[in-house]
Amino acid sequence: MVYEFVPPHVHVVAPLLDRVVNSGDDLIMVWERLWLDEQYKLLDEDLRVEIDFIFAYELQEDFDSSGDVQLVESGLPLTATRPMSATPASAWDLWSQVITVLENQGLRAHIADILLTARVKTSPAHAAFTIAAYMEAADSGEIPVFQAALSLARANNIARSRGMMEELPVRAAMLRQSEALVNDPATSGTALTLLSALSTPPRAGLLGPSEREVLRKLLFAIGDSSISFIDELAQTIARLAENPRELQLARRWHVSQYLMLADSADHGIQKMHHAQTAADLAKSYGLADLKAAAVLIMQSVSQESMGWKTAGVDVPMSKNLFRAHLRRYRRARKWDHALLIFFAGICPSGDHEANIRTAERTASGSIRALITRTVYGSHGLPERTNADFMAEETTRVETITLNMSSILLALELQHIRDRFSPPPSDKIASYIVDRFSADAELAECFADSVMLHWAGNFSDSARLSLPLIERAARELLLKLDEPLYRTERGESPGRFPSMDFYVNALANRDLDPNWVRALRVTLLSPGMNLRNLSAHGFAMSFSESQSALLLRLAALFCAMPIGIDRSGLQSPTAVVRRRLRRRLGWVWS
Repeated sequence: MVYEFVPPHVHVVAPLLDRVVNSGDDLIMVWERLWLDEQYKLLDEDLRVEIDFIFAYELQEDFDSSGDVQLVESGLPLTATRPMSATPASAWDLWSQVITVLENQGLRAHIADILLTARVKTSPAHAAFTIAAYMEAADSGEIPVFQAALSLARANNIARSRGMMEELPVRAAMLRQSEALVNDPATSGTALTLLSALSTPPRAGLLGPSEREVLRKLLFAIGDSSISFIDELAQTIARLAENPRELQLARRWHVSQYLMLADSADHGIQKMHHAQTAADLAKSYGLADLKAAAVLIMQSVSQESMGWKTAGVDVPMSKNLFRAHLRRYRRARKWDHALLIFFAGICPSGDHEANIRTAERTASGSIRALITRTVYGSHGLPERTNADFMAEETTRVETITLNMSSILLALELQHIRDRFSPPPSDKIASYIVDRFSADAELAECFADSVMLHWAGNFSDSARLSLPLIERAARELLLKLDEPLYRTERGESPGRFPSMDFYVNALANRDLDPNWVRALRVTLLSPGMNLRNLSAHGFAMSFSESQSALLLRLAALFCAMPIGIDRSGLQSPTAVVRRRLRRRLGWVWS
């Protein structure tokens, strides 16, 4: 039912609104009290709808700008009514007359701004009326302090956008208000709203040196009394800078505040967070000395003080599961047949596409997608923050799969050792060379590594498998005529690239995507990162399952014909490429 305006409604609505308003109420509190009023309940429904409409809008600060405050539709579902464009003209007639008799300054300014924003009343006179109403409301003490600050900032925004002479008296009122609020931690955020708007020069002129200095002192006073607005304060102080030196001082203050918080923090996770924030800011500002100071604090945080906890999950598994897994070895009559079965095993990370689907299912509705995520390495320092969520989930699923597979691989190697008497390492190497056309030196290294594993020297075995995998990947790519070597550049000497480049190159050469993921997640970051942790001394020992997993990856390359004689081949790289595109496997007869 569309509202029809009649003049007597003005003298019903205005007194009703004035009566339900108490000093210190915000708009929602006024609306709640209005709904409980008996006279309001007796009004026609179409009139109640129009009264409810004015409470659907509120002042909101744009924190990405310099104190810009707009009248916007409230985001609360409770206040949702209709857009301004759907409001009937008769309703605008009602509110245009209500503001002429309404006594409460806060509601008068609010309704006048609605008429201005809806372009019902756009004249300079009405804009001046709205500005005056906001200033009177802020000065009256009848509205909350934060609402008074928003009112002044909104009045400033109206005057500035229209180039009105009222901008200067509004700015003067904002400065007086901010000076009264700045020293109280409870109102320092409100003062910052005003100071942020004042940091932008008036449209009619420039900020004078004395005015800039006053604003800086007030901003620094907020910084001394509160730690809640460091970033907003830094942006506002930087906005006041007139030259590079002042801008540099503002940036150094920004970083120093976080360094101070890091120094004073008692808990390791708080200290690390503030120091990491300081390091990131210093890096973006080009402040090398402050970045170094932040990194020193990060390095000083002990892992014990971080409060890490391990969440253990017991997964009961039947022994028959392990027996079933080893059943494929039942036809092996000798150690070489058993080793052949080990070489022919499936990819330990599983099917990559299936892992993606699993990650999508587990990630559905996860709270981890909504919060800031920082991944810490085994060294106790942050490695990545807010990386691609689905990529993280896929890596997590594949890491779990690799850990489960590594247990089974260790069981397979134990079964081979216990069932067959392991031969000397030179026989294992000769068998691999003869069977797969493998490189002789790589085969010898693999044989030594598997013998160390069988002897229980798992760390020694893993430390031998890691460089074996990297060298085998490089030799395979060289066999494929891949241009790997990086020539000298300036003072940087020529060199071969690292493992991550080799994995990418193998992927480009059509290596099975599942094995690409197994190599990447096991050896590199993000993932288990075993290669880099070992190379840089962060992992000095390895478990039986890790050793078995690395042996399986090494076996992948030992099954490649890297040692084949190219001279007798018509297409030297075709044989190697064909092996890349197919998973190694055979059927026992």
